[in-house]
Order: sequence, then structure tokens, then C-alpha cells
Amino acid sequence: MRFRRKTLLSALSFTVMTFIFTNCAPTATVTKGTTAPTISQAQSVPYTGPQKRISVMNFSDKTAKGWRGIGEGMSEMLASSLFESGRFIVLERQALRDVIQEQDLGASGRVKRETAAPVGEIEGAELMVYGAVTEFEPDAKGIGGGAIIPGIHTGVIVGVKRAHVAIDLRIVDAKTSRIVATTTVTGNATDIGGGIGTQIGGGKTRMPFALGGWSKTPMEQAIRVCIDEAVKFISSKAQ
Repeated sequence: MRFRRKTLLSALSFTVMTFIFTNCAPTATVTKGTTAPTISQAQSVPYTGPQKRISVMNFSDKTAKGWRGIGEGMSEMLASSLFESGRFIVLERQALRDVIQEQDLGASGRVKRETAAPVGEIEGAELMVYGAVTEFEPDAKGIGGGAIIPGIHTGVIVGVKRAHVAIDLRIVDAKTSRIVATTTVTGNATDIGGGIGTQIGGGKTRMPFALGGWSKTPMEQAIRVCIDEAVKFISSKAQ
């Protein structure tokens, strides 16, 4: 009887762990977009073509939950990630007023002539990216449970927290103002309690101040996979 109980508990523990590891990996999806190459196809082709001049406008917050600064933070991360991809000349538009003020200061004669920023050298964008954060759920889903693993006297309490984010993107031709591509990108990530689970946080692009409150959490991972998928989509359309 004791042997059968031990066997049953071992099977239960294995089932719980299998469920967690197979259902909690970070995921991202792209919907509503036109047909694009797969991720593996895009990664296998080295990029040697011309770089499009692109600007990322401030994202709006359509979540209706009052998350402060998430649109600005997401647009900052996308601009940085587009630059790091090496496929684009990314033009600063969120701080354009500061650039113009610096040029006006140079033109005023109050700045040493050889160091003054010249007027008329700002580059124009070929593509403009607009976005809206439509879903932002740091605690989108949670499950919990316990299992006794043979050989360990105490039970292992497993808590799972899932984060979810979604953004709507529009790519606009700056010359004609035509919308040339649209998509919805989502990102999901899960944190497994008890020291078991995927790595949370990390990534090349710095988390902006507006999103710093979610650093090292499942929400950071969800944001990062969402931004990565957005870069891949934009790259596939900017040929």
C-alpha cells in the first residue's frame, strides 16, 4: 500500500511539472497582418539592403485602466529595438522639439559658430510607425497548487502568474500618408513560483523609466517578446 501511494505521488508530481513547463513558456503572436515570412526564414537571410528612414511616434493607451506612461515606454523600446536591428535609420521624433530648439539657439548667434547645429539638416522619415497599447495585464492569469515530490519531506507549492500585453501597429508611408501595413502583436510570459520556471527579465534594450516598475517580472518578459515580434513584422514590410 505504501509503495502504491509513493508511485501515485511520483506520477502526480511528474504530471504537474510537465504541465507547467509545457504551458508556461513566453509566447508572442501577430494577427491581422498580411502574410510575412516566418521567423526562421527572416533570420536565415543576412540583411545587406538599404536602410529605411523610420520614426516611431508616441503610442496611445487604449487599455482604459490608467496605466501611466505605458504608451511612451513601449514606443521608446520599439525605437531602440528597431535601431539595434541594423535595418533602419531611426529618426528621433519624440524629442524633436528639443532638437529644433538647439538649432534655433545656434542660429541666434549665441553659440560658437563651429559648434552650432545647422538649420535645415533634419532628415525626413520614409515610414512612420503609430501604435496603441490595447491590452496590458500584469496579472492576466494565475493558478496555484501543491505537490509532494518523493524524497522531499515538505510539499512544493507551485504558483503561476501570467502577464499579457497587446499593441496595435500601423505603418504609414510618410510621402503619401497611406497606411501600408497593420497588425496586432501580443506577448505572454509566465513566472513559476518555487524557484521553477523561465528566466524573468533581461534583454538587450533597456527598460524605459515608464515601464521600470515591471522590471524583472513576467510583464517585462511579455513586453520584450511583444516588441521583438513587432520589429520582425516591421522589418518584413520595409523592403
